[in-house]
Amino acid sequence: MSIVIDEKGQTTTNWRAIVQWLEVEISERRLVPGDKLPTELQICERFSTNRHTTRRALAHLQSKGLVESTQGRGSFVRRPTLIYGIGKRTRFSAGLQEQAANPETKTLTLDTRPAEPHVAAALGLKGGSPTIFLERLGFANGQVISVARHWFAFERFPTFAVFYARSKSITQTLIDCGVPDYTRLRTKISSRLPTTQETQLLNVPRHIPLLVTHAWNVDGLGRPLEYGEARMASDRVEITIENERLPAFD
Repeated sequence: MSIVIDEKGQTTTNWRAIVQWLEVEISERRLVPGDKLPTELQICERFSTNRHTTRRALAHLQSKGLVESTQGRGSFVRRPTLIYGIGKRTRFSAGLQEQAANPETKTLTLDTRPAEPHVAAALGLKGGSPTIFLERLGFANGQVISVARHWFAFERFPTFAVFYARSKSITQTLIDCGVPDYTRLRTKISSRLPTTQETQLLNVPRHIPLLVTHAWNVDGLGRPLEYGEARMASDRVEITIENERLPAFD
Protein backbone atom coordinates (compact mmCIF):
# COMPACT_ATOMS: atom_id res chain seq x y z
CA MET A 1 0.00 0.00 0.00
CA SER A 2 1.29 3.46 -0.92
CA ILE A 3 1.36 5.98 1.92
CA VAL A 4 2.49 9.58 2.31
CA ILE A 5 3.27 11.73 5.34
CA ASP A 6 1.37 15.01 5.49
CA GLU A 7 2.57 18.30 6.98
CA LYS A 8 1.32 17.22 10.40
CA GLY A 9 3.39 14.07 10.36
CA GLN A 10 0.39 11.78 9.88
CA THR A 11 0.48 8.91 7.39
CA THR A 12 -2.31 8.71 4.84
CA THR A 13 -3.03 6.53 1.84
CA ASN A 14 -1.93 7.96 -1.49
CA TRP A 15 -5.01 8.36 -3.69
CA ARG A 16 -3.09 6.65 -6.48
CA ALA A 17 -3.18 3.40 -4.49
CA ILE A 18 -6.97 3.48 -4.59
CA VAL A 19 -6.89 4.21 -8.32
CA GLN A 20 -4.52 1.29 -8.94
CA TRP A 21 -6.68 -1.10 -6.93
CA LEU A 22 -9.90 -0.18 -8.74
CA GLU A 23 -8.19 -0.29 -12.14
CA VAL A 24 -7.07 -3.85 -11.41
CA GLU A 25 -10.56 -4.82 -10.23
CA ILE A 26 -11.99 -3.48 -13.50
CA SER A 27 -9.31 -4.85 -15.84
CA GLU A 28 -9.58 -8.34 -14.31
CA ARG A 29 -13.39 -8.08 -14.52
CA ARG A 30 -14.09 -8.50 -10.86
CA LEU A 31 -16.00 -5.28 -11.48
CA VAL A 32 -17.78 -5.18 -14.86
CA PRO A 33 -19.58 -2.35 -16.70
CA GLY A 34 -22.65 -1.32 -14.76
CA ASP A 35 -21.40 -2.65 -11.40
CA LYS A 36 -21.57 -0.32 -8.44
CA LEU A 37 -18.22 0.50 -6.83
CA PRO A 38 -17.71 0.16 -3.08
CA THR A 39 -19.03 3.19 -1.22
CA GLU A 40 -16.73 6.01 -0.15
CA LEU A 41 -17.00 4.77 3.42
CA GLN A 42 -16.03 1.22 2.43
CA ILE A 43 -13.01 2.48 0.49
CA CYS A 44 -11.99 4.71 3.39
CA GLU A 45 -12.14 1.76 5.77
CA ARG A 46 -10.25 -0.54 3.39
CA PHE A 47 -7.38 1.94 2.95
CA SER A 48 -7.57 3.61 6.37
CA THR A 49 -7.91 6.98 4.70
CA ASN A 50 -10.29 9.92 4.48
CA ARG A 51 -13.11 10.91 2.14
CA HIS A 52 -11.05 13.63 0.46
CA THR A 53 -8.47 11.09 -0.68
CA THR A 54 -11.16 8.67 -1.83
CA ARG A 55 -13.02 11.34 -3.77
CA ARG A 56 -9.81 12.43 -5.48
CA ALA A 57 -9.23 8.85 -6.63
CA LEU A 58 -12.79 8.49 -7.93
CA ALA A 59 -12.56 11.84 -9.72
CA HIS A 60 -9.36 10.67 -11.43
CA LEU A 61 -11.04 7.45 -12.58
CA GLN A 62 -13.99 9.46 -13.84
CA SER A 63 -11.69 11.74 -15.84
CA LYS A 64 -10.21 8.63 -17.48
CA GLY A 65 -13.68 7.42 -18.46
CA LEU A 66 -13.55 4.29 -16.30
CA VAL A 67 -16.26 5.18 -13.81
CA GLU A 68 -19.27 7.47 -13.60
CA SER A 69 -20.65 9.04 -10.45
CA THR A 70 -24.12 10.39 -9.77
CA GLN A 71 -25.09 12.24 -6.62
CA GLY A 72 -27.32 10.10 -4.45
CA ARG A 73 -26.59 6.87 -6.36
CA GLY A 74 -22.86 6.35 -6.00
CA SER A 75 -20.15 5.42 -8.50
CA PHE A 76 -20.37 2.74 -11.19
CA VAL A 77 -18.09 1.12 -13.72
CA ARG A 78 -18.86 3.00 -16.90
CA ARG A 79 -20.65 1.16 -19.68
CA PRO A 80 -19.43 1.48 -23.28
CA THR A 81 -20.71 4.52 -25.15
CA LEU A 82 -23.73 3.79 -27.35
CA ILE A 83 -23.82 4.89 -30.97
CA TYR A 84 -27.12 6.53 -31.93
CA GLY A 85 -27.45 6.74 -35.69
CA ILE A 86 -29.54 9.42 -37.37
CA GLY A 87 -30.57 8.66 -40.92
CA LYS A 88 -33.53 8.65 -43.28
CA ARG A 89 -35.48 6.39 -40.92
CA THR A 90 -34.53 7.01 -37.30
CA ARG A 91 -36.23 4.83 -34.68
CA PHE A 92 -35.12 4.66 -31.02
CA SER A 93 -35.38 0.92 -30.37
CA ALA A 94 -34.27 -0.23 -33.82
CA GLY A 95 -31.18 1.96 -33.68
CA LEU A 96 -29.98 0.42 -30.40
CA GLN A 97 -31.04 -3.23 -30.61
CA GLU A 98 -27.66 -4.48 -31.86
CA GLN A 99 -25.72 -2.58 -29.18
CA ALA A 100 -27.84 -2.67 -26.07
CA ALA A 101 -29.87 -5.15 -24.08
CA ASN A 102 -33.60 -4.41 -23.98
CA PRO A 103 -33.81 -0.84 -25.31
CA GLU A 104 -37.13 0.50 -24.08
CA THR A 105 -39.06 3.66 -23.31
CA LYS A 106 -41.11 4.94 -20.39
CA THR A 107 -43.92 7.42 -20.99
CA LEU A 108 -43.82 10.48 -18.74
CA THR A 109 -46.55 12.63 -20.31
CA LEU A 110 -49.19 12.18 -22.99
CA ASP A 111 -51.69 14.99 -23.38
CA THR A 112 -53.08 17.69 -25.67
CA ARG A 113 -51.66 21.20 -25.56
CA PRO A 114 -51.54 24.36 -27.72
CA ALA A 115 -48.67 24.54 -30.20
CA GLU A 116 -45.92 26.99 -29.27
CA PRO A 117 -44.66 29.09 -32.19
CA HIS A 118 -41.67 26.87 -33.05
CA VAL A 119 -43.80 23.72 -32.85
CA ALA A 120 -46.54 25.25 -34.98
CA ALA A 121 -43.98 26.27 -37.61
CA ALA A 122 -42.48 22.77 -37.67
CA LEU A 123 -45.88 21.11 -38.13
CA GLY A 124 -47.30 23.69 -40.53
CA LEU A 125 -49.96 24.77 -38.05
CA LYS A 126 -51.30 28.08 -36.80
CA GLY A 127 -49.94 29.16 -33.45
CA GLY A 128 -51.98 27.76 -30.58
CA SER A 129 -53.42 24.89 -32.61
CA PRO A 130 -53.99 21.74 -30.50
CA THR A 131 -51.21 19.16 -30.63
CA ILE A 132 -50.58 15.73 -29.20
CA PHE A 133 -47.64 16.07 -26.79
CA LEU A 134 -45.66 12.98 -25.78
CA GLU A 135 -42.66 12.97 -23.45
CA ARG A 136 -40.78 9.80 -22.56
CA LEU A 137 -37.50 8.43 -21.26
CA GLY A 138 -35.30 6.12 -23.31
CA PHE A 139 -33.40 3.27 -21.65
CA ALA A 140 -30.59 0.99 -22.83
CA ASN A 141 -28.58 -1.54 -20.83
CA GLY A 142 -30.65 -0.72 -17.78
CA GLN A 143 -29.77 2.98 -17.68
CA VAL A 144 -31.60 6.06 -18.89
CA ILE A 145 -29.91 7.65 -21.91
CA SER A 146 -32.44 10.14 -23.26
CA VAL A 147 -35.52 12.19 -22.57
CA ALA A 148 -37.51 13.05 -25.68
CA ARG A 149 -40.52 15.19 -26.56
CA HIS A 150 -42.76 14.59 -29.58
CA TRP A 151 -45.51 16.74 -31.09
CA PHE A 152 -48.21 15.73 -33.62
CA ALA A 153 -51.13 17.71 -35.03
CA PHE A 154 -54.23 16.77 -33.04
CA GLU A 155 -56.55 17.46 -35.98
CA ARG A 156 -54.69 14.88 -38.05
CA PHE A 157 -54.32 12.27 -35.29
CA PRO A 158 -57.31 12.62 -32.91
CA THR A 159 -57.04 8.93 -31.92
CA PHE A 160 -53.27 8.97 -31.32
CA ALA A 161 -53.58 8.59 -27.54
CA VAL A 162 -55.93 5.61 -27.87
CA PHE A 163 -53.63 3.68 -30.19
CA TYR A 164 -50.48 4.66 -28.29
CA ALA A 165 -51.96 3.35 -25.04
CA ARG A 166 -52.15 -0.09 -26.67
CA SER A 167 -48.72 -0.35 -28.28
CA LYS A 168 -46.51 2.23 -26.49
CA SER A 169 -44.81 2.57 -29.88
CA ILE A 170 -44.81 5.73 -32.00
CA THR A 171 -44.19 3.80 -35.21
CA GLN A 172 -47.01 1.34 -34.54
CA THR A 173 -49.35 4.13 -33.46
CA LEU A 174 -48.77 5.99 -36.71
CA ILE A 175 -49.41 2.79 -38.66
CA ASP A 176 -52.68 2.35 -36.76
CA CYS A 177 -53.51 5.96 -37.62
CA GLY A 178 -53.00 5.29 -41.32
CA VAL A 179 -49.36 6.34 -41.81
CA PRO A 180 -47.41 3.23 -42.91
CA ASP A 181 -44.02 4.94 -43.06
CA TYR A 182 -42.29 8.23 -42.32
CA THR A 183 -38.82 9.67 -42.87
CA ARG A 184 -36.49 12.25 -41.38
CA LEU A 185 -36.51 15.54 -43.28
CA ARG A 186 -34.05 17.47 -41.15
CA THR A 187 -32.09 17.19 -37.90
CA LYS A 188 -30.43 19.96 -35.91
CA ILE A 189 -27.88 19.01 -33.24
CA SER A 190 -26.61 21.23 -30.44
CA SER A 191 -25.22 20.89 -26.92
CA ARG A 192 -25.78 22.59 -23.59
CA LEU A 193 -25.57 21.94 -19.87
CA PRO A 194 -28.57 20.20 -18.27
CA THR A 195 -31.25 21.90 -16.23
CA THR A 196 -31.93 20.77 -12.68
CA GLN A 197 -34.87 18.66 -13.87
CA GLU A 198 -32.76 17.06 -16.61
CA THR A 199 -30.02 16.09 -14.14
CA GLN A 200 -32.68 14.20 -12.19
CA LEU A 201 -34.33 12.57 -15.21
CA LEU A 202 -31.05 11.51 -16.84
CA ASN A 203 -29.02 10.94 -13.66
CA VAL A 204 -26.20 13.18 -14.90
CA PRO A 205 -24.06 15.72 -13.02
CA ARG A 206 -24.60 19.39 -13.82
CA HIS A 207 -21.21 19.66 -15.56
CA ILE A 208 -21.86 16.91 -18.15
CA PRO A 209 -23.20 18.49 -21.38
CA LEU A 210 -26.28 17.15 -23.11
CA LEU A 211 -26.56 16.40 -26.81
CA VAL A 212 -29.80 17.97 -28.04
CA THR A 213 -31.45 16.95 -31.30
CA HIS A 214 -34.34 18.69 -33.05
CA ALA A 215 -36.08 16.49 -35.60
CA TRP A 216 -38.54 17.15 -38.42
CA ASN A 217 -40.27 14.01 -39.76
CA VAL A 218 -42.54 13.84 -42.81
CA ASP A 219 -44.92 11.30 -44.33
CA GLY A 220 -44.63 9.65 -47.73
CA LEU A 221 -46.01 12.75 -49.45
CA GLY A 222 -43.53 15.05 -47.73
CA ARG A 223 -46.11 16.58 -45.40
CA PRO A 224 -45.08 17.56 -41.84
CA LEU A 225 -45.82 14.66 -39.52
CA GLU A 226 -43.88 15.06 -36.29
CA TYR A 227 -41.59 17.50 -34.54
CA GLY A 228 -39.32 16.14 -31.83
CA GLU A 229 -36.66 17.23 -29.36
CA ALA A 230 -34.38 14.75 -27.60
CA ARG A 231 -31.77 15.32 -24.91
CA MET A 232 -29.06 12.72 -24.40
CA ALA A 233 -26.24 12.34 -21.88
CA SER A 234 -23.05 13.03 -23.85
CA ASP A 235 -21.00 10.66 -21.70
CA ARG A 236 -23.27 7.73 -22.67
CA VAL A 237 -24.22 8.43 -26.28
CA GLU A 238 -22.43 9.36 -29.49
CA ILE A 239 -24.43 10.55 -32.49
CA THR A 240 -23.55 9.51 -36.03
CA ILE A 241 -25.13 10.83 -39.22
CA GLU A 242 -25.92 7.98 -41.58
CA ASN A 243 -26.24 8.76 -45.29
CA GLU A 244 -28.40 6.52 -47.43
CA ARG A 245 -26.24 4.03 -49.29
CA LEU A 246 -26.01 4.54 -53.04
CA PRO A 247 -25.69 1.67 -55.52
CA ALA A 248 -22.17 0.86 -56.64
CA PHE A 249 -21.21 1.65 -60.21
CA ASP A 250 -18.47 -0.02 -62.25
